[in-house]
Amino acid sequence: MWRAMTSTAPSAMADSDVQVIELRLMQPSDMFELPQTDLFSEFRNFLTGVDFCLSEMRGRFNFKPVHVDIYLPPEQIDDGVSERISRTLRRYCDHRIRYNRRESLAMKYGGVSALRIGLPICAVGLALTISSITLLPSGSIREALAEQLGWVFVWIGLWFPFDQLLFYPLVYGRETRVLRVLSEATITVQPYQPASTQPALDHTPQQP
Repeated sequence: MWRAMTSTAPSAMADSDVQVIELRLMQPSDMFELPQTDLFSEFRNFLTGVDFCLSEMRGRFNFKPVHVDIYLPPEQIDDGVSERISRTLRRYCDHRIRYNRRESLAMKYGGVSALRIGLPICAVGLALTISSITLLPSGSIREALAEQLGWVFVWIGLWFPFDQLLFYPLVYGRETRVLRVLSEATITVQPYQPASTQPALDHTPQQP
């Protein structure tokens, strides 16, 4: 079970050109994987610490250097925990960058492959459009309908292949840039005390 809190403008670094992200975790591994807890618990969170960091960073136009403040229970902190998290974070970012590179390339290959179906549909649309202009009476309703239908076929044939070739890979490219910045993030680990449960109020009526 863990909780996370993010902040991009703490007082200690408000004037610096650094994006600060604060995370409150129950154990160091929560930075990279979800703990095995009750899925229906009100304290359950379905994102890892890295996912929170990526979400905070992707919401900005310019990627500033990142500083991550991680708050852990005192019993989870030892002398090397900060270095272990930094080393694992760099390795995680490197692996995910390689994954994004392969997925982006697969998207482009998928777009080229989709042209095998899209180009014949586009050719049918162009043929229908040209036929409507040359064979049907100019200005007639049949010509207008046939011409518009032809352009619809052209759009259907080219939209998905070019969408995969040009736009889908942009998502992976932006995440890759975020991961490069996150891999160089400085990390500090500080202790915190989990909030204790407040005692129940005594509703016993007082004696007059």
